[in-house]
Order: sequence, then structure tokens, then C-alpha cells
Amino acid sequence: MALALGVDIGASFIRVGVIDRDGRVLTKERVPVPPEGDENTMADLITGSIRNKLPKEQVEASIAVGIGSIGPLDLRSGNVIIAPNLKWRIKKFKVVEPIRRALGKQVILCNDAAAAAWGEHVFGDGRGVDNMVYITLSTGIGAGVIVDGNLLMGKDGNAHEVGHFVVDAELGIKCGCGGVGHWEAVASGGNMPRSISLFAQKRYAGPHTELYRRAVSGPPPSAQEIFRYAKEGDDFAVQYVDYISEVHAMGMANIVNSYDPELIVLGGSVILNNSDLLMPSIIEKMKKYAANRLPEIKLTRFGDDIGIIGAAALVHDVPSTLRKFLVG
Repeated sequence: MALALGVDIGASFIRVGVIDRDGRVLTKERVPVPPEGDENTMADLITGSIRNKLPKEQVEASIAVGIGSIGPLDLRSGNVIIAPNLKWRIKKFKVVEPIRRALGKQVILCNDAAAAAWGEHVFGDGRGVDNMVYITLSTGIGAGVIVDGNLLMGKDGNAHEVGHFVVDAELGIKCGCGGVGHWEAVASGGNMPRSISLFAQKRYAGPHTELYRRAVSGPPPSAQEIFRYAKEGDDFAVQYVDYISEVHAMGMANIVNSYDPELIVLGGSVILNNSDLLMPSIIEKMKKYAANRLPEIKLTRFGDDIGIIGAAALVHDVPSTLRKFLVG
């Protein structure tokens, strides 16, 4: 039975697992990303997790390592050149070469959302769908795009950085990449605590609720707390979540206008944990912004496992457009 090691590198957690040729997760583990590190920390953490947390016989039987990572990436060198949502002072790190050297296996690197899109295409609801997009709404925001059956890569392998679409320059929030008004900076789970403060100061004129006072004076609320306040009926939280839904609708409409997909699959903690609040509103608001016909929109069936499943799909069925970037 052909096995693959799947690795999902996020800003908050690293997930590792063993996945078979049918997309079944045989073993999986999750480890937190440390609060600080250098260019070798991530590779050391990944190899240590694979060696110490996964069954040795499954690791030895795996044909290669697939990795989906936050980025942008330099696929030709096999490294992450900047990870805006990583809290480290140095936001770049090595991936392919140190892991290949440590494990003695081929390593296939791709953007995490692009890998997830490929996983949906090979194993999930995107099977048999030639035009689809996977979007992750999590600590950051990203996408993987498949057009006419091909995984889009671009000149450097970063053809899918939709989180840096400009959706609200007037709010004035600066993205971790240095740009202003980016979708990820405004509406990702990692950045909502910052954007809600600016929203309170510049956009809100209602009653000073408990969440409003926290947004203005602190401590800043987490994304989870914001959604909890909205579900409890806090007026400020309800208006802010409505604004966030509008931003997501703009970003997703831009994707529809750019790639004309048949299917959009959504994943990531923000949408998976709050789909009841967000999904109906986003889909309705997209109608205002989309020039192309709206596609079918659904949540990933794989939950948090989509990252490692997508990474493993890179091994089990290497995308033709990724082959030119393979290191070694």
C-alpha cells in the first residue's frame, strides 16, 4: 500500500500525518509553532515530529514527503521567503533541503492552500471538477486555484496569494507583508483583533457595548471571542461580523471574477467554526460584486485534516505544473 507523509505548516500549528493512496489519514499529530525561531527551526520541528510522533514503520514505508506551507515561497530553492502571519522576528525559513537530508526522502513543497486545493481535486468534492478554488479563512487567508484541470503555479509558484487582494484601503490597516487594506489584514482570524479596533474608531456609531469598549481600550478580543459576542447579540459585534462578511464576499467575488470556478471549497478555523454566521451572509453579499455566475460553494468535508491530505496528494499525484519546481 502506497503511503505518503503529509505536512501542513501554519502560522500557529504544524500538522503531520501518514495518508494512503485513497486519501485516508492513518496517523496524525499536531504541534504548536514556537513563539520564536530561526531559519532552521521549522524544519527541525517537522523532522522531529515525524520521527517521534508517527509510527516508525509507516514513516519508513512512505514514498515521499508532501508539504503545504504558509508563504510566499521560493519553490526553486525550497524555502519560505516571508510568512507575514508568523510571529517570529525573522519571517523566513528553510524547508526542503534540511528535511530531505534528515529523512532521506524526496520532499515536495507547495503553498498550503494550493496543496489543499489539489487534495480536494484528487480526493474530495473537487474530484472530476476542472475549475475549482479552495479558500482557507484561518489565521491567514489563502487560496489554491485549479483552472482547466491544472493547478495554477505562476512564475515563482505564488499564483494564488489572494489574501493580498485589496478590499478596504480606507480602513488603513497594514498587512504583515507591508501592503495596506489587504483581505488577510482585515478579515483573517489572526488580524481581526487589530481591524476591529479601527472599525470601532472609524466605522461604528452605535451603543458602546462590552465588546466595543474592549476593542477601543483592550484587552483586544480574539476572533473566537468576537464571534461569541455576535452570537450573543452584542450590537457592535453583530455589525463588525456583518462588515467581515462583506469583506469576505468582496474577496471571494474577486476570485469568481478572476478564475470562473465551478466550485469553491472553504476551509480554515474561521469559516469552519462560524459557518452559521458567515456562509449565508457571504453568499448573499457576493451577488453584489461578482460579474461571473456564482459557483457552488461548500465547506471542506475534511475539516482540519485538509492540510495534510492536500500535502499527501502532492506525492500521490504530482501536479504537472509543480514538476518544474521540484528540488533534487
